[in-house]
Formats: sequence, structure tokens, C-alpha cells
Amino acid sequence: MGLRTEFTEFEGISDSKLLEKAVKGGSFDAVDRTLLSTMDVGYGVTDDLTVGLTTGWFESANFRESELEDDEVNIFHANPDGLTDLWLSCKYRFMRGPQGHYAVLAGVKFPTGVDDKKNNAGEKLEAVEQPGSGSYDFTTAFAYSRWFTRDWTMDTSIQYIYRTEGSGDFKVGDRIDWSLATTYQVIPKNKYPNFAPVGEINTRYLFRDKQNGKDEHNSGGTIVFLSPGVRAGITPHLGFGASILFPVFQNLLGEQQETDFKVVAGVSYSF
Repeated sequence: MGLRTEFTEFEGISDSKLLEKAVKGGSFDAVDRTLLSTMDVGYGVTDDLTVGLTTGWFESANFRESELEDDEVNIFHANPDGLTDLWLSCKYRFMRGPQGHYAVLAGVKFPTGVDDKKNNAGEKLEAVEQPGSGSYDFTTAFAYSRWFTRDWTMDTSIQYIYRTEGSGDFKVGDRIDWSLATTYQVIPKNKYPNFAPVGEINTRYLFRDKQNGKDEHNSGGTIVFLSPGVRAGITPHLGFGASILFPVFQNLLGEQQETDFKVVAGVSYSF
């Protein structure tokens, strides 16, 4: 069982800058920061097969959206907080040995989250702004782990998320994630508590959102993060991990708000 919190701080957007961006792009959304708390439960069917469930709670601070209509720009406020969708996943390790471990993952997302949040004018927010998208989505991934020494490991994975059309004829863009991490056990895993620094690079590519089958101009793009962190084994059953994600490259399509940094922390317990 795992509990995970992801805090994201975005670039500061004043109301005057929000108006300028709406004039330039037709519409623009901004938020000061977000907090996503997730819980996952996994069960090892065999040594190589694991099934799991993941859901969470999303919170935001100072969410605003601006729209240009009839040469006039309006700013609306909203509180898009609530329960997120439920993921059902399955991971299978199909090969293991001295050259490393190989695994594949597949999953499906059910639209169980909140997807009916509205702004202060009573207008429903788009699916990409809701805690739940209102769509059934699917994912597949490949992962590889390798031990160079007893204490030094490397892990890499690539994941594709295919999204279907959700509420309001809106389709959130598909997503590709690639990550590469290396870990060194300063204190061996068979001793408790133990400690290991982690260095990771994460690349995220988002396809453009679609409204009524047409691309949304201000959506999609690529972000690359460098992520130093730490993992610790408190007891044979209890573990902790944390990392800070610094964006070193952001190529966002159209007018979008950039990310300043992310902080991720989690705790896990095995039975």
C-alpha cells in the first residue's frame, strides 16, 4: 500500500498578465499551485505478476480562466478540487537474470472522479481542468532494471497513455513519459534503516487536447525534469521516498503556463 503527494508550483501569472495572454491567445488558464494526493494498493498474485488500484484527491490554489469574447476579456474563478479517476493496472515481469529485469504494464482508467466543477459564472470547466476527465483511458508501459553492483542500480521505463473523449466532447491529449533513474545504496537494503540517494531524468510529452475533434491551440508540448531525491527503508515493511523535480526544458505549444518546480513524497507499506 502506498500514499503519494505531488506538489506543483507554477510560474506567477498576475491578473493583468492573464488578460494580456487572453488577448493574444483567445483564452488562458492559470493556477498558483496544485496538490495531488494518491493512494495505491497492489497485490502480488505471483512473484512476477502484480495487480493494483490507484485513486486520489486533487486540490488547486487560485485557479483562474480568462476568455476573449466580442473584444472584451473576462476573468472567471473556480475551485476544481475533488476525487480523481480510478486506475486499474497490471504489471508482469517476463524476464529476470544477471542482465537485468524486464517488465510490461497495462492499465485502464475508469471515470469515477469529479467532472462537473463550474466557475463562478456557472460555466462547466473543461475536462483537462477537472479532477476527473469523464473518460475511459488506457496505458501501456515497458520497464527495465539493472544491478551494476550489489548497491548500484539503474531503472528506466517508457509509458504511453491513450485517452478517449470525455465530458463536453473534450479529449485530453495523449501522453508519453520516459524516465531514467540511478540509485546507490549508501546503507545496504538488508539493514534498517537504510538510505539511498537517487538521480533521475524525466521527459513528458503531451499531445494537443481536442474539442469537438479539433486541436486546442494552447495545449500540448514537452517538459524535461532533472530530479534528485532519496529513498529510505525504515523497517522491512515501511519505506519512504522524496524528490524535487526541476524543469530544465519546456517547449509548450501555444500560450501556456510553465512549471517552476515539483516536490514528490511518498510512503509505502508492504504486508
